[in-house]
Amino acid sequence: MNFANPATTPILVNGAMNQTYLNWFNLAHGSVVAVRQSGTTANRPAVGLWIGRVYFDETLGLPVWVKSVNPSVWVDATGATV
Repeated sequence: MNFANPATTPILVNGAMNQTYLNWFNLAHGSVVAVRQSGTTANRPAVGLWIGRVYFDETLGLPVWVKSVNPSVWVDATGATV
């Protein structure tokens, strides 16, 4: 995804947010939501994954991280697959 140079690109165009900025804010919002996500093992996310994404697994009582996206592999802090 290409982002505009903020020094030369207006945020608003004709009263609406420039699509480049809108895309960036949507991406940033999705990342922030993902970092704060938690739930049971059964409810771990299956989409919007990236290597290193964290999820607090309430079933295990531990944070887990994505080690592989396709197939999705989750590991704990020791590197053990969970």
